[in-house]
Amino acid sequence: MNLLQLTNVSIGYKVKKQPYVVQQNLNLNANAGEFVTLIGKNGCGKSTLLRSMSCLQPILKGSILVNGEDIFSMKPAQRALLLSVVLTDRQLAADFTVKEIIAIGRDPYTGWLGKLTDKDEEIIAKSISMTNLDGFENRNVNKLSDGEKQRVFIARALAQDTPIILLDEPTSHLDLPNRVSILLLLQNLARETGKTIFISTHELETALQIADKMWIMEKLNGVHVGTPEDMVLQGVLDDVFEHKTYEFDKEYGNFMIKKNLDKLVATKVIGTAGVMTRWTTRALTRKGYRISNNTETVVVIDEDNKTWAVESGSHSEKATSIEQVMDNLSMC
Repeated sequence: MNLLQLTNVSIGYKVKKQPYVVQQNLNLNANAGEFVTLIGKNGCGKSTLLRSMSCLQPILKGSILVNGEDIFSMKPAQRALLLSVVLTDRQLAADFTVKEIIAIGRDPYTGWLGKLTDKDEEIIAKSISMTNLDGFENRNVNKLSDGEKQRVFIARALAQDTPIILLDEPTSHLDLPNRVSILLLLQNLARETGKTIFISTHELETALQIADKMWIMEKLNGVHVGTPEDMVLQGVLDDVFEHKTYEFDKEYGNFMIKKNLDKLVATKVIGTAGVMTRWTTRALTRKGYRISNNTETVVVIDEDNKTWAVESGSHSEKATSIEQVMDNLSMC
């Protein structure tokens, strides 16, 4: 049985007391230990789906089951044992320490007195260790960097010890090293703890490298589900993210800007085509050159000696950098 199951679910809002449907007839499921990335263009309903799965807003139709039980029919205290949530628009109390924030995750277990047992302390300590926050326990949360704060809120969700963790845009406002660090942390947590972790994200190219499953949402047209590799090979990314200004490169797994290639150049490789050839070709297309044999202008790429030559007719100019190649081409 699936850990999480959505059956004929429609999500959206009430507008002037009338339902406004964002997505409908969604039939989705996830298993324990999966790291799932929810991807899609702005306005397709990613955050709405995640908030609906978190019971932060009602669904318009259908059912969402965790371990076979409808989460919307549960009491909040019961639901808090199954789902933990990390939102982008979180509010911080100025005088909370890192450990105090993480300890809030134990609220579903401590009762109205909020007294932490030895077991609670053990779980909090483990959550701190797993998110690399050892030594941060007594620091004020508002004195931390954005990346450190995000790890604190992930640790709080871990301390809540639920089988499912849902995170809305956990890498927004972070620089590249912190974005990659957070995503790798979440991937490792899913593997090590067996928890099912969902994130909505715009980090498509990174998600392709780390997700177990991708839920790719298309506006008004449902959700495509599969491994990253299947989504690439089946052309789902081409279809969902089709645009006149860019295209998805299946070979390298990234998006390439479509360029106006109004000049011709030929290329010749000495040795085995490798990194030099790839980046030379990229520079040529960036400058508006289309690779063609129907021209006398040739860029010779010597991979063995790490040099280039621009040949046009009987004239040849050597180069030791791509910048020099471009300069030489401009004079042909």
